[in-house]
Amino acid sequence: MIYNETIVSQITCPGKSAVGILRISGIQAKTVAVALLGQIPVARFATYSRFLDKNNQILDTGIALWFPTPHSFTGEDVLELQGHGSPLIIDLLIKRILSISKDVRIAKPGEFSERAFLNGKMDLIQAESIDDLINAETESSLRASLHSLQGNFSFFIKELINLIIEFRVYIESNIDFSEEDIDINIEDIVNIKFEELDEKFFKIQKTAEEGNLLREGKKIIIVGAPNAGKSSLLNILSSSNRAIVTNIPGTTRDLLYEHININGITCELIDTAGLRHTKNKVENIGIVRALKEIKKSDHIIFVIDKTMNIPEQKKIYHEFIFNLLHYKVPITFALNKNDLVQSQCYVETIKDASCIHISAKTGEGIDILRAHIMKVEKNISVKSIFLARRRHINQINLAYKEFLSARKEWKLFKNVECLAESLNIIQRFLDEITGKYTSSDLLNNIFSNFCIGK
Repeated sequence: MIYNETIVSQITCPGKSAVGILRISGIQAKTVAVALLGQIPVARFATYSRFLDKNNQILDTGIALWFPTPHSFTGEDVLELQGHGSPLIIDLLIKRILSISKDVRIAKPGEFSERAFLNGKMDLIQAESIDDLINAETESSLRASLHSLQGNFSFFIKELINLIIEFRVYIESNIDFSEEDIDINIEDIVNIKFEELDEKFFKIQKTAEEGNLLREGKKIIIVGAPNAGKSSLLNILSSSNRAIVTNIPGTTRDLLYEHININGITCELIDTAGLRHTKNKVENIGIVRALKEIKKSDHIIFVIDKTMNIPEQKKIYHEFIFNLLHYKVPITFALNKNDLVQSQCYVETIKDASCIHISAKTGEGIDILRAHIMKVEKNISVKSIFLARRRHINQINLAYKEFLSARKEWKLFKNVECLAESLNIIQRFLDEITGKYTSSDLLNNIFSNFCIGK
């Protein structure tokens, strides 16, 4: 794809630094090179150069790298300039480059990666993995981002798409048969293909969910009655004073979010308003939000004030826990304020539920709680995993839903035309993941979240 406009941007972080790098991509890159450097540098060779203004005065000196089309990141002619990282020098160089041709402009966020995708240098998954790589916060997510960038996730998707294509070729080659003409051999082959696809969908759904977990982290929500110590637990687990802690019930009115790293996996802790019946309008809104967030969480830590008598604790259990069990989310009970009753910190199991005795004030039992959290979470093989976004998971789920519908329809009606159309729809859902079939709205949404320079 050839663009009339050439784009330029700083690709290193803004601010003072030892080195600042500019990238110019497009058909005017040669013109920029001649005007700024006096020549086109040798391809893929680091050339020490002077960067000149319009009067041939030196603006800066540094390294020039020339990547002729199609052997560049974007697939276009690309010139990269490595100079001194002074914001003033970078600004003067950009102004100089923009003055060379009216067809040169500042790049939009993510536009270099977008052009790389549109020019076939990478698929959409690989393009997204660049953003994930930059924003990775743990070694596990960093390695997974690299796996996606190298095409591991794309391979899984394309492998599934190839099975769909093989199936479509077979079905559409038999499209001339009427429903009555379908013989047992065709039915056997269709059933075999269904089994192969079902197994492949199961594997890729599981792996994608784990990849998304690695990217976004586990959602661990802290709930319980007012004044049970939820905010104190958030603070000590995150080693911060994120939440306000007082002895006044109902201090926390809204959701509070904090990220922690446990054993290389990012976990998102969510502190919530105390669950109780209240006439306070603001507090009640916080409680409603808490209940909604529980449905989206991966793990519930239900905090109970250990200083309360047993009947009161049981009342809390029956009043709130029964409702939480319907969400089918793992629940851990944290019996807090152990320092006030002076008993041991340990883990016990009551009716298949884990109860951990802790003190959020002194830190007693917190290491036990951390170890338990990791035991509950899924065991992820970070060596082979790739990162997956919610967009990917949504498309896989849509494709699988259509697959299940197609299999059900086939069992009932044995209609070859309907099956062929369903397979076409499934393939289009999956093609949206790699970008083989996509829309401009989707691309704008994805690349607009990139940093400028990528």
